[in-house]
Amino acid sequence: MDPEENYTEDPGFPLNYEEDANIIMHRDCHFAGQFSIMLEYYENEGIGIAEDISIERIRELAAYEEQFGTNLATLLLTGSDAEKVAEVRAVYKTLREIYEVRNPKHRYPLLIADLVLTEEAIPEEEMAAIIAEKGAIVPSLIELIDSDEYYDPLYPGYGLAPGNALACLQKIGDKRAIIALFESIGRHDFFNEDVAISALWHIGEPAKEFLLKVLRSRTITEDNIRVAIALVAFEDDEEIAQACWDILHNLDVKAHPIFAGYLSLCCEGLTNLADRDAFRTLALTASVPQEVKDDMQTILHAWDS
Repeated sequence: MDPEENYTEDPGFPLNYEEDANIIMHRDCHFAGQFSIMLEYYENEGIGIAEDISIERIRELAAYEEQFGTNLATLLLTGSDAEKVAEVRAVYKTLREIYEVRNPKHRYPLLIADLVLTEEAIPEEEMAAIIAEKGAIVPSLIELIDSDEYYDPLYPGYGLAPGNALACLQKIGDKRAIIALFESIGRHDFFNEDVAISALWHIGEPAKEFLLKVLRSRTITEDNIRVAIALVAFEDDEEIAQACWDILHNLDVKAHPIFAGYLSLCCEGLTNLADRDAFRTLALTASVPQEVKDDMQTILHAWDS
C-alpha cells in the first residue's frame, strides 16, 4: 500500500501500513469499527481470530486512536478498502434481517444464517439442524459453497462457512451436489478440498459415474486433474483403477506429470496381472519423471504387501 494514497501529513505515531490496514479492515468488517469489541473478542479467543494479527498490535493501535482522536481508517484504508467494508457490513445486515422475518415460508435461510454466523469452532447444533432437512436444503448449501465471498475471512463466517456447508453436504449425500462439490476441488484450501472429495465418495455410484465420464474426455484440462484427485478416494475400485490405467499407459507422462501421478495413485485396484506387470514396467521407464515414479512405487508397495 502506498502511504501517499491515504494521508498527506505525518500522523504523529508509527504505522506499518500493510499490517495495520489489515487490522483496521478486520476491525471495521467484524467489530463495528470498535477496538474495544475487537480486543474482547481476541482476548476470549473467538473463532474468527486472524493468525497474522497480534493482540499487542491491536492494543497499540487502540491507544494511538484514543490518544490522537483520529479514526485510523481515515489514514490507512483506501477508497476500495472502504467499499469492501461497506459491502461486508451490508452482508451482515442482510443475514441479521433474516431473523426478523415473521412466519417465513422456509426455514432454510435461517438455518444457513445460523451456520454462517455461528461462533462455534465446530457448529454441531447448527449442522445437525441443516442435515435433518436432508435433500430439501441442498440448493441452499450449494449456493453457499459457490459464493466466493464467504471464503474471504473478512466476510461473515470468517471464511469458515463454506467448509461447514461442505461437511453438511457430505452427511446428506445428495447427488444434486456432485457438480458443485467437484468444482470446489482445488478452488480454495486443502481442508475444503478434502471435505468435498469425501462428500463425493459418500454420494457413491452417481458421483463415480460423473467422475469417470469427465475423466474419459479426450482433452486434458484442469477438470481431468480434479477428477483424478477425487478418484483417489475411491481406493481399491477395480473399474476406476482400470479406467485410470487405460489413460495412464497411453499418456505422454512427461508432458502431464501431475495428472499422471494422480492416475497412478488410482491404480491400486487393478486385478489383471498383465496390466499390473505393465504398470511395473512403466514405473521403471527412464523417461518417467521421478515424482510420478514415486507415486507409482506407492502402489507397487501396496501390491507387494
